[in-house]
Amino acid sequence: MGVPSWGHREPALAAASDLGSVLGLIREHPDPVLSALLRLGSGGDPLAHRVVLQTMLGTLVRLCARRPELLPEAVSELWLAIAEYPLARRPRAIAANLAWAVRRRLPRVPATTPLPTVEPATEPPPQDASGTLGEARALGLIDEPTHRTLWTVYVAGLTSAQAAEALGTTPELVRWRCSRALRRLAVHAELLAA
Repeated sequence: MGVPSWGHREPALAAASDLGSVLGLIREHPDPVLSALLRLGSGGDPLAHRVVLQTMLGTLVRLCARRPELLPEAVSELWLAIAEYPLARRPRAIAANLAWAVRRRLPRVPATTPLPTVEPATEPPPQDASGTLGEARALGLIDEPTHRTLWTVYVAGLTSAQAAEALGTTPELVRWRCSRALRRLAVHAELLAA
């Protein structure tokens, strides 16, 4: 088994001749290619699951940026999330679903984590979640309540219920605000990456 035989079993991988080309296909067509790799891995090809793991390592590093000591645990949790991934129920947004699965399994930051103060950016922010949120706020892409909500969920790592308690709102409003803001930020991803 290996990359050259994958294309015979999974049409989404037909153009792949080596691991580099598989990674390129993931960037171009993430869900179909990750689906194919998950099926291959579930069918007994561990290399396919390892490719999914490799693809997600950058996300894990960002997820653990404030708590690097959790990275080994995050890798283990990702491996389990890949092996257990419910592809039939969640065929879309696979990378995001895997990241969420890992985030849910990692220890939470206590609810006493201080919330950010929003100040005008005087220098380029660091390229982490907190810096990206600060930049989005400075550019006017998100307002102050949305900034605090996103920071509480994605940087502090609180659940929507914990974030709602910390922010004095409801879990439903936290989830709605996060969903709406992420869609807006996705439209401006290139601006935020500049």
